[in-house]
Amino acid sequence: MKKIIIAILAVAFPIMMQAQSEGLLSRKAPKGKADMSVYTVQGAIPEESGKVVFKDIITASGKSKEEIFNKVAQWASLRYEPNSMMGDDYRDANFYKNIECSRVKEANKQSGIIECQGAEELIFSVKPLAKNFTQAFYLLDLSISDNKVEFMLHTLSFNVDQGEGEFLRMTAEEWITDKECLNKKGELRRRNGKFRIKTIDLVEQLKKEISEAIN
Repeated sequence: MKKIIIAILAVAFPIMMQAQSEGLLSRKAPKGKADMSVYTVQGAIPEESGKVVFKDIITASGKSKEEIFNKVAQWASLRYEPNSMMGDDYRDANFYKNIECSRVKEANKQSGIIECQGAEELIFSVKPLAKNFTQAFYLLDLSISDNKVEFMLHTLSFNVDQGEGEFLRMTAEEWITDKECLNKKGELRRRNGKFRIKTIDLVEQLKKEISEAIN
């Protein structure tokens, strides 16, 4: 009988370990030896006049304003559809889960302006019967002209879990700037560092999606 039990355990143990490392039983997402300097470098969260503002120019050489606008408008209508989700696993770079107030506020073809209201979950980790996440809110302004899209993400805030179902709204200026998020050694603070990481990843992913949509 003992030999049978030992044989069963020998087969089951590797399967259990694989489930823990790959599925929702995992305590943490798989971690590689990622370079954290992109998140800890001074100015990784850019500020203008005391406000957190991400700006960039996404190029599309040889493309007309109309052509770019049509592609970006199509992307935005899908990306900011209320109560929608992309992907099955929060560890995928392109994963997002919108909440009900996500929407495209304006899409003016003549002016080339597309304004999106972001409202989505940023998921930090998934444990058995529990999800560690925040809700992020922001405005994304896209100004389109021949050959380019001017990108500006601003008015960013988070719902920060206080425990027992209580959440406190914190602005990006209060929560993820160099002053608020980095300690004296230049390392990420434990509580709000994960918000800074997710924000930087979100901005880079949005720029990548727009670039792929127009090129």
